Amino acid sequence: MRQVRDRVFIAVLVLSVVSSTSVALLAVSGAFGRPTAQLVSGGGDFTSSGAATTTAGGSSGSGGGGGGGSSQGGQSNGVTHDTITIGAIYSESNGIDATVEQHTVEACFNYYNSRGGINGHQLKLVSYDDGLNGDQAYAEAARLDQQNHVFAIVGWLAPFGEARAAPYFESKGIPIIGGLGVPEEFNSRYSFPVSPIFYRDGYLFGQYATRAGGPLHFKHPGVFLTQTAGINDVANGMKAGAKSNGVTINNNDVIFVPFAATNFDQYLLQFQQEGVDGLITQLDPFSYVRLYQSEQRTNKLFPHLGGAGIDKQSVDSAIGRPLVGTYSFMPVLEAQGNPAGNAEVALYNQVASSYISRHPPDSPANMDAFSEGSWVACRVFAQGLAKLGANVTREGLVQALSHGVYSVGGMAPPFNWGAAGSSHAAANCASFIQYTSSQQWKIVQGFTC
Repeated sequence: MRQVRDRVFIAVLVLSVVSSTSVALLAVSGAFGRPTAQLVSGGGDFTSSGAATTTAGGSSGSGGGGGGGSSQGGQSNGVTHDTITIGAIYSESNGIDATVEQHTVEACFNYYNSRGGINGHQLKLVSYDDGLNGDQAYAEAARLDQQNHVFAIVGWLAPFGEARAAPYFESKGIPIIGGLGVPEEFNSRYSFPVSPIFYRDGYLFGQYATRAGGPLHFKHPGVFLTQTAGINDVANGMKAGAKSNGVTINNNDVIFVPFAATNFDQYLLQFQQEGVDGLITQLDPFSYVRLYQSEQRTNKLFPHLGGAGIDKQSVDSAIGRPLVGTYSFMPVLEAQGNPAGNAEVALYNQVASSYISRHPPDSPANMDAFSEGSWVACRVFAQGLAKLGANVTREGLVQALSHGVYSVGGMAPPFNWGAAGSSHAAANCASFIQYTSSQQWKIVQGFTC
């Protein structure tokens, strides 16, 4: 069974590398088209985060380095007397669709613009679809800098692209607020992540799932992880978190799958044979539907701790009753139904859903933990920007965000990047939720750090 599994994975890996080569060629010829979603074939390479920053298309420091050049520090790039242009990259094709994150940031900007903007400046978003390809994201990062002259990057979501583009933005002194939390978004004075670093994510997963006396208490967990930049850090964190409770997660029980994985049958049957007693997963939302379909075909529903994104309403509806009893990890308060009755979550639900409903085929049912992260990034950015008054510079924003505590009304724990030191790992907490028989998520554990 192990040999079959390895052959399947190698085949997927080879196909992905071949297809990504065609995308790299498209990135060279088409990356400078209009800023809308582009349909391209293939996906990004399945590499570690370190390799993801040095694939074809330039190294992490290419295109300028060390913070020099005309777009560095105190220059007011992207700022006019009445407008501030913000950039972002989203993966909106080839397996996932982060359009809802784009629309969430636009909704947040519109919220401020309708109230006069920030210190008289209207906020404008320019964004690109990287087609789930890191090299295309790198080309788009260069365009956002050199052609669009964006002031900052806010609330982006690009699983392969962030690892390639973040070092570029950082080398140019362009502030980054939010993102997935890939390793390249830490240890830079220009980057302000609003989610835990991947290793911390994994540790909290592993610790909660295996805790003696906890609701799950897995003794032999099986793990599914979507293959993306930095995912090995999540796996290593899970192992460490489980080990803190005396549970060992073997390498053979950690399975990496591509985005929008279509079938889990073989792996689930293997887990049954090996005596796995529960699943820990961090998959893209679309893969969760296929996972539960596979569980039904293989006649066993495992106890399950899923990652952020399984709380997407469209996903929950597609899964249906088998989801009841599932737990999920959340770096923010659950927004679906606002079980905490939080005022910031209520504002997010109102503003984002109203905007998204006016932009079909996107739908409020697509909102989830990741779109919440984009909202949080926007709200933090606006607070830092408001501190600058009329003197709007990148360096001023960096200094503002590097000092003081930033709160988003309890939707996430407060952020203090200055106290986090050079790592800028200001997010270290998780909440846990469970799906009930009334088809609602309830909070079973508040933020634990």
